[in-house]
Amino acid sequence: MKILFFLILLYFNNLVTFLNANQFDFKIGKDEKELIEIFETVCNKLLNNHKIEKVKNWELQNIKNNTIFVTNSKTLQDLFIKIVKRGVNTKAYRFTFNNAEGAKFFITSNSDCKVNMARIIQRNRLNQIIALLELSNDFQNIKKVELINPKVPYIYPLPLGVKVGLIDTGINYTLPEITNKISRVSPTEINGYDFVENDNLPYDIDFIGSPFFPRYHGTSVASIIIKEAPEALIVPYKFSRKNTCTFGDIIKKLRESNIRIVLLAMGSNNINDWQCFLKEAKKSHDIIFITTAGNNNLNIDNNKIYPASFDLENMIVVSSSTLFGDLAKGSNFGIESVDFLVNGEQLEVVDHRGVRSITSGSSYAAPRVAAMAARYFAKNPDSKILDFKLMLIKRAIKKSNNLVKYGWIPDPLDNYLF
Repeated sequence: MKILFFLILLYFNNLVTFLNANQFDFKIGKDEKELIEIFETVCNKLLNNHKIEKVKNWELQNIKNNTIFVTNSKTLQDLFIKIVKRGVNTKAYRFTFNNAEGAKFFITSNSDCKVNMARIIQRNRLNQIIALLELSNDFQNIKKVELINPKVPYIYPLPLGVKVGLIDTGINYTLPEITNKISRVSPTEINGYDFVENDNLPYDIDFIGSPFFPRYHGTSVASIIIKEAPEALIVPYKFSRKNTCTFGDIIKKLRESNIRIVLLAMGSNNINDWQCFLKEAKKSHDIIFITTAGNNNLNIDNNKIYPASFDLENMIVVSSSTLFGDLAKGSNFGIESVDFLVNGEQLEVVDHRGVRSITSGSSYAAPRVAAMAARYFAKNPDSKILDFKLMLIKRAIKKSNNLVKYGWIPDPLDNYLF
């Protein structure tokens, strides 16, 4: 019966993805045709070593460090051309078109102007990115559509379990192995929030580096909790890099929802980014914050990383160890700031695509402790959060190198002392 339910869910999920993708019956319009024409004209000028002074309404503005800057003052568009070289020879070209709304079109080609990749961004009336499309090399067909806010798959009855707040880049709630382990308000509404787009669709995607090449993180982190704690239900919160005080808003929501376990597999060296977090975390005596020490090969007692370097009684800071309890290569440490070492190396995760892959680092050691917390509170619902921390301290093994405060937890999958 469970297998039949899973197959129905998988079919439904694929159907939703198919229907959503077909919302974008993309055809090259006038604007896109002009951009393609500009790409072809400019690229051929570069290929033949001709000067780029003016192409239609596009005029050369600057050439610096193998980057050409061209603008169209009439349509408020600009074009950045990055010339990728190997030695003195041109290897490739990267064309990035922007309009008044932001990034629009990205094309890469080899030195002979043969297209290798073409990506275009779709926005809504509020100028929010709603989809990233990858086009065929002749620009005529869609090869791939990545929706930024896909529909939430229907689940009934609503899943039950120990809630774990996940503050990260979001989660791919469409994946069959993920969706039935997310806390729900209703069969089609997630218990969580996206503070980037201010909606209830905290989808796993982060445009901090480039809208054409987004980053993903939250799904992989969540998959470890789900795998190691069947009792856990994820409550995903997508934080805003532009407004770091959303951390405070998230903690307020966590308190209102009586969520006691919170995972932040992230950090930065700018203490100002974390003041709102610190203010609300100090008020949240019934929440245990589990965070990563980071992966910069630093002693964070001296080189502060936040929130890990804050002195909070209701926070557990985790760094990654090898299987034998030694500090993993590149992981941060600190006898005052880092509480525990847990093996976070070569772990299997489910990534945002639903693909099983292997990854390492403190970001993947911390969710193992969050999974322990979910199992602990499932068995001991009336325990205090500091009871859990004291249990971990009893479990920890002191190592001779004294790189962390309490020691190494060698068996995070074992319920010993629960």
